Amino acid sequence: MLSWTEELAEENQEKLVKEIGEQIKKIRSYTPKVGVFGNSGVGKSSLCNALFGKDVAKISDVEACTRKPQEILVGSEDGKSGIKLIDVPGIGEDPTHQKDYTALYKSLVPELDLVLWAIKADDRNYASGLDAYAEVFELENSPPVIFVITQTDKTNDLEDWDHQEYRPGGTQLGNIAIKENDVSKRFDVSTKSIISIAVSKKGKSYNLASLVNMVVEVLPNEKKYSFTREAKEENVSEEARKSAEKGIWDSVKEMAGEAWDVVKDKVIDAVIASAPKIISSVGRWLKSWF
Repeated sequence: MLSWTEELAEENQEKLVKEIGEQIKKIRSYTPKVGVFGNSGVGKSSLCNALFGKDVAKISDVEACTRKPQEILVGSEDGKSGIKLIDVPGIGEDPTHQKDYTALYKSLVPELDLVLWAIKADDRNYASGLDAYAEVFELENSPPVIFVITQTDKTNDLEDWDHQEYRPGGTQLGNIAIKENDVSKRFDVSTKSIISIAVSKKGKSYNLASLVNMVVEVLPNEKKYSFTREAKEENVSEEARKSAEKGIWDSVKEMAGEAWDVVKDKVIDAVIASAPKIISSVGRWLKSWF
């Protein structure tokens, strides 16, 4: 936090405004790293394709003898935006390499901004990941983890799925809730960090906007925007977009400390001048925030 006096000298104000402007640019161009965990067949590729609206290279399983994760860049290739998806081998797919995979996860997670742990709705074979989860995510610098229950359209009763609206019916909703509670109990996590989704081959999806809302909620202020920037537009609610944008401004406000009230008008004017297209969509929010 920067030091502050009753009246910042004009020179210091301009310096602070410039620093804040650079910080905003840095946040807007940040490339987050998202770990995509889950065994084969859980629909990791379908999830990522539907979530980001781009053709993501197939997220395939790493050979059992390979301990390196696969990194896939989605979006811009200029190194200043986009999102990096980090795929790792499923912890339960090769019991002989459980220790190696756990070590891989443990070394990797401090570099990640978020982990999406995918579990298929009709899968009962995720118990093998429990010990690894407890060991890996006990670290203080662990990223937030969201458990994504995939392929909920295959939840019993299959005939209860509403294909026209592409959403579960009453019986399925009950069974999905049971699944979420089971994952919550086994992994000892809140149901607030668990979400159930479905993606069709024809491009329809269920609950992806809610997933984006959840991601924005758990990410720190300075990283919220990068995820909404890359997510498919229809998956980003106004609530998520507003929260992500506010995260940027709350972050720079914290950076400025008590000097914020002195320079905020100059900062907003400078940003509007440099990025009018961005501000035009959030100007009404800025006025209510400050």
